[in-house]
Amino acid sequence: MPLVTSPGWFAEKLARYQICDKPARFKNAVSESMQNGGDFTAGGLADFTPLICSRILATDPALVAEVTAGRTSRQALISLIARIVEEESLKIGYFLEDLQQQVMAFLFGYGLLQPYIENEEVSDIDGTGPSEFSIKLNGSRQALPLAFPDARTYDTFCRLVIIRNGGIINENDSHCRVSDGKYRLRINVTVPPRSINGASISIRKHRLKNLSLHDLKVKGMLDSQLETLFKKLALTDATVLFCGKGAAGKTTLLRAFIEALPQMERVLIAESDSELYPEKPYCLVQRIKKLHEGGHPISLRDLIADGLTMSLDTYCIGEIVGDEALEFMRAAFSGHRCLATTHAESAEDALDRLLSLARPAANGESDRILKRMLAKSVHYVVFLRSFRVEQVLRIHGYQESEDVYEMAEIWPSQQDAATDAADG
Repeated sequence: MPLVTSPGWFAEKLARYQICDKPARFKNAVSESMQNGGDFTAGGLADFTPLICSRILATDPALVAEVTAGRTSRQALISLIARIVEEESLKIGYFLEDLQQQVMAFLFGYGLLQPYIENEEVSDIDGTGPSEFSIKLNGSRQALPLAFPDARTYDTFCRLVIIRNGGIINENDSHCRVSDGKYRLRINVTVPPRSINGASISIRKHRLKNLSLHDLKVKGMLDSQLETLFKKLALTDATVLFCGKGAAGKTTLLRAFIEALPQMERVLIAESDSELYPEKPYCLVQRIKKLHEGGHPISLRDLIADGLTMSLDTYCIGEIVGDEALEFMRAAFSGHRCLATTHAESAEDALDRLLSLARPAANGESDRILKRMLAKSVHYVVFLRSFRVEQVLRIHGYQESEDVYEMAEIWPSQQDAATDAADG
């Protein structure tokens, strides 16, 4: 959903909130301002803003999502802010226009986090409390010297991020994951009672401009040999599985691989949350439909199964995390090229990981049959660690008598891994 960029007010407030050892409580600040004759200029208005936002969350959270999606005029929120201000304090009403601007900025911007949202070198932003933030910058995690004024403001901010992106977050649904298409973010928020120590937020960022395989070589993920190998693989019909731990670079490499596919290749992108953002013209991009979105829910497994009725060259699953693994195997076994990422501790473990995910949906099919399907379906496994490719395996088959996969390491052990793609 589109978001309104935070105005310049947040840039001014950033310096105020950074390196805050003991942030002031908002109600105390408002009370102090009232005692001083109602001076709500600058700091006073800023302190009152999260209280207004909390009221909006309590009275009409759906309105925020509707305005974000462009289905309702912003004027509806402006009017709601005016009503809340009138109920709270006549003195604050003298500064209504300024307060409305600040509340709208809080509702639709990323506040103190905005500079890191816009920094292309930042891949992750994590918060576990109002002053406990860290980022991952060029693959290295570091603490952020900033703080929200207090826990209530931080909690309100976390909930708003979810609500305006179409999610639901409350005491009954105390965890939610949403995507922000404008900034290409995947956002997880957890609040009490699930999160014992208060709200937490985790933001995974994807670049606004996809990196090419050459770009990844420059950044050190690949060497020249791997760049050549992946370019050649992209021109074949090979099924490739990218694996590794979280934040290893799997999605980044998959995005670059998709961009290297033939121009006319018709690809179905199926995801739980939008992360791949292909820039090629003949890609169908679909995502699941969650229970709270109304109507019949659609799973990854549904998307892949429906894709079998389309004229497709390639299936691409952003991340295999459940029984969609079986549909991935079936699609690849039917002769389609399939691309996907999954979590695994090593390249050798990736096939067993898929098997364990597919088994609940296999309806009694034996592991031997599933392993034969895997061995014939998956041609290459690429393992990444800490934003570097560490190993590439070629899958040749499955020895049923020995119950082992036939696989060979083609990188880094092979002198010229690119020849394997040409021969395969």
